[in-house]
Amino acid sequence: MSAGKVFFSALGLDVRHFGALWHVYKIGQLMTTDLNDICGRHGISLSDFHLLGALLMETPKPLRATDLAEALNVSNAALSQRIKRLAVEGLLHCGPSPSDKRTKLLTIYEEGKLLVERVGRDLEEHGRFPAHYRRLSAEDQNHLDRIASELHTQLSRDFLPAPRGGG
Repeated sequence: MSAGKVFFSALGLDVRHFGALWHVYKIGQLMTTDLNDICGRHGISLSDFHLLGALLMETPKPLRATDLAEALNVSNAALSQRIKRLAVEGLLHCGPSPSDKRTKLLTIYEEGKLLVERVGRDLEEHGRFPAHYRRLSAEDQNHLDRIASELHTQLSRDFLPAPRGGG
């Protein structure tokens, strides 16, 4: 990290954020590796878990595929193949909306719900982040929650979907 700060400051860049950026990046990378390993034990990817979890949290109402893509910050095309595969595996249903046949509605099946619960339990019991987080003092947990929430909120605003149809 010190070498990175020296290098980028020599270019005339403000590097005050460099330490935090580097640590958040490395934490994200390590967490992704851990979460992919946990999800892989259950036959799904982290992206599949994220998709199924988002559907589960939106129940009991079906969710439009385009709304899910927006919520997950992915393109409709990227989501489409994943939805087809998870539907074939019997984890979710993708069908036309009764009010608009062009719109696809997604509903999570019971097997999908159970899979999300199993992965969640595995993450709680064996995930490295929860284990290390629990070792922090209550005060540090509160600080981390507050800072991460604030950064998440601010960054999310930068990635809001563009309005459609000239609005």
